[in-house]
Amino acid sequence: MFFTPSANLVMSTVRPQEQGIASGANNAIREVGGAIGVASLAAVFSAQGGYGSASLFVDGPVPALWVGAGAVALALLVPRQRTADGPAAGLAVGDAPAGVPVAT
Repeated sequence: MFFTPSANLVMSTVRPQEQGIASGANNAIREVGGAIGVASLAAVFSAQGGYGSASLFVDGPVPALWVGAGAVALALLVPRQRTADGPAAGLAVGDAPAGVPVAT
């Protein structure tokens, strides 16, 4: 539910001759982000919980989920910069770049 719209957004914001580079960069960043995310949340889990008992195991995911939710919230707050020379430059409000479906 996240990766497909994200890839669509990346691919629709670059020129056709740059789509191979954008796709490769998107995939590399996704893989690195996934590895760092799993490692970070596993570190939080192991610092706060463990596998010794059922209650100890339940104590680990709660702070890990809060850290993950905080990271997502922080990512949503980071402002995105738009360049004037991108493929969507010069479009009127309501217009979409080529290849992007528009709801009517």
